[in-house]
Amino acid sequence: MRTDGRGDRVLARPARNYGEHRAAVWWSENELVYLAGDGTTRELDLAGGREETIARGPREGQSWLVDPTGRWATGGTPTFSERTESGDVRLATPLGGCQPYFTAEGDLGYWAAGAGGPIDVIDLESRATRSILRKNDPRLPEGWRYLYFPMISRDRTLLAYAASNGEHHHFEADYEVFVIEIDPESLEPVARPERITRHPGVDRFPDVWRLAAARAPRRAPPASVAGPAAEAGPPVFLWRDAGDPNRRTASAASEVLDAHGAVWTDRLGRLALAGGWFSAAEGRGREIDAELRATNVLSLALLVEPRSVARPATGPIVALSYSDKDRGFLLRQNGRRLELVLRRSNEQGKLGGPGWTIAELPDGGPHHVAIRFSPGRIAAFLDGRPVFREVAPDGFFHWRNRALDFGSEVGGRERFRGLLSQIAIWNRELGDAEIAREAERALATVRGSAAPSRLEVEARLLARSAVPTLEQISPYRRALVVEEYETVRALAGEPPAGRLRVARWAILDGERLPGAAAPLGTATRLLLEPFDAQPQLESVVLSDTLPAAPRAPLHFEVGLGDG
Repeated sequence: MRTDGRGDRVLARPARNYGEHRAAVWWSENELVYLAGDGTTRELDLAGGREETIARGPREGQSWLVDPTGRWATGGTPTFSERTESGDVRLATPLGGCQPYFTAEGDLGYWAAGAGGPIDVIDLESRATRSILRKNDPRLPEGWRYLYFPMISRDRTLLAYAASNGEHHHFEADYEVFVIEIDPESLEPVARPERITRHPGVDRFPDVWRLAAARAPRRAPPASVAGPAAEAGPPVFLWRDAGDPNRRTASAASEVLDAHGAVWTDRLGRLALAGGWFSAAEGRGREIDAELRATNVLSLALLVEPRSVARPATGPIVALSYSDKDRGFLLRQNGRRLELVLRRSNEQGKLGGPGWTIAELPDGGPHHVAIRFSPGRIAAFLDGRPVFREVAPDGFFHWRNRALDFGSEVGGRERFRGLLSQIAIWNRELGDAEIAREAERALATVRGSAAPSRLEVEARLLARSAVPTLEQISPYRRALVVEEYETVRALAGEPPAGRLRVARWAILDGERLPGAAAPLGTATRLLLEPFDAQPQLESVVLSDTLPAAPRAPLHFEVGLGDG
């Protein structure tokens, strides 16, 4: 029909859609490519009355949509695969999401990349992807930020889409249609959206047309689409070190971490994990989970210094999990490898998931690790440099309320041993430059601090101070005890002459540690720093009932063994 509603006529009787797959693509004023009921894709020449089959569907009961250049094809699941000269389709990695389509020039594809957003765009030549509108994008009107059914005008100056107030059902929910001005080159929104329907039902798949000359399909490769644009926005979780306010915004409450088992904070305020773990305050995991699902985007950054990078060193570093079989996300150490497990909506039957190896640690660090995920893409960075990029379809649609833990995960037995700090989680994509700046800032916090002298020895236990009871140190729940050793051999550094006096943890989280019960004569390996260089221990109960030894300087055992 014409735009005035007259001249209604049938062009292709066998045309059909599959699920929510669009049924046709206009290649030009006189060329229509449509999906047929027999699983083929057909080109219809309206001027010449010619029709031919140009592709056969990826599987029975499906068909390929083919872009206006004839070079690209996609099924109902976005793949944006290359179409060869013979007409065969070389299947590309599925991107997840739904409702894929092409710009009129055939240089870009776009689609709903996750549940309720984002609406993403892909450069068909380079396969670089980015978001046009995010799920719950703050530029959109309150109450209408759950996005689907995108359509870009032929002149690329308008984006039409439908949005609901968090309702998902594509055939029953109340979706309203909006139109937003976009830049024709970058596709970035340049104005606020306008609502153009007010109907209590499902308004779907809007098209939008503007009186302007159609842009010709591009036959030459287009310029690459840039990665995610850096933009200001506070994290949803921020914990830098024990001496920092740890507020994600100036008006937010400080993040408070609960200690479990053999853990403490070191002289720089870092989380020291020696077999225990820290957890975010009650309810914070659920809040963070909700904020990540609100955008379908995760960025995570932190400083990591494992006790060892040799096998079999392994364990969860950061986990937002319901159980070890039902994770939101998990960053873990496996020897030198850093692995990421991410629950996405296409993995309902694989909740434990093998995940990706995103980086290899060259040494024990410290190293800055950053991860960025949005439906369709994932990237990882080590010390501010990109080290991993891969297609990662789907979003967080099936997540449940989680707990946020550091060094462990709910229901898991493995423990990470090492130091963590400068931890931040965002529900937006950090740009490459922003990640590089974050790495530089975080690494400066440890590299800019003068390290005290260290001594590593194998030593034999000769004497121990009386280990206090929990009642004796009440209301405190941790205590140090002074022990005396003789050096068996030096492993690093020059031990002082005579015997060593060493302060070690005896009680943590209200529990007496196994090391505090080791019999006299036990040989052990000690990693020592001067006790005077440990300001974080000034308020800790120190039991020293050994005879005075004024010439024996006191050391602190900083190792992250069994506590």
